[in-house]
Amino acid sequence: MENENPYQLFNAQILIDWKQNGITYIKLVELDSELAIKFFELIPNSEIPDSGDTIYHIDSEDVEDLLEPSPNVKFLVHEIYLEEED
Repeated sequence: MENENPYQLFNAQILIDWKQNGITYIKLVELDSELAIKFFELIPNSEIPDSGDTIYHIDSEDVEDLLEPSPNVKFLVHEIYLEEED
């Protein structure tokens, strides 16, 4: 049985695609991990924060900053948010 990772690192192409598909907000949710690296999942068009979650407008500088590589923090996108919208 293959253990396929459903996550992909957030990148400039994902950001462009999301903007073209009308995404306006991104929520950051910290994922549980026993590693020294912190992992955050990016959830598009989620405008309602849960406790401790952060919401960014897609055009904010903060979203651009998520594209910068960091050895201790990784921003991930689940494959369900990468599918093309018709």
